[in-house]
Amino acid sequence: MRYTLILSALLAGAALTARAQPPQLGRLFLSPEQRAQLDTQRYGAPPPDPALAAPPPPPPPPAPPVELNGVVQRSSGRSTVWLNQEAQNEPHNRLASGKPGTLTLRLSNGQVVRLKPGQRYDPVSGTVSEMQETPP
Repeated sequence: MRYTLILSALLAGAALTARAQPPQLGRLFLSPEQRAQLDTQRYGAPPPDPALAAPPPPPPPPAPPVELNGVVQRSSGRSTVWLNQEAQNEPHNRLASGKPGTLTLRLSNGQVVRLKPGQRYDPVSGTVSEMQETPP
């Protein structure tokens, strides 16, 4: 009799706990406003509306023309070239072999341009011209 009483009490207790929902703990000790503030600090502000996003930046300005003002090749084989009125020393100089005074330039797009002293390369039009032909 004692065992049946204990067994029935245990079964009744189990039935009561089975009906009850387990409590959702979530975040303790915070109000909903404090939780929203913490979420904003942790994850940042919501992403901006794409329709209100800033317009894309304008394209970069075109590269200035490159002028070959002069070439000096010493008896030691080292050379100095003047590009846009600035002296450029070795090892950046690529003088064409067999063509004295001709400089070979490799552009950022992979194109190769050969200039002689007094010539200008315009990257916008992709042409090589004599500096005397172009106005200052």
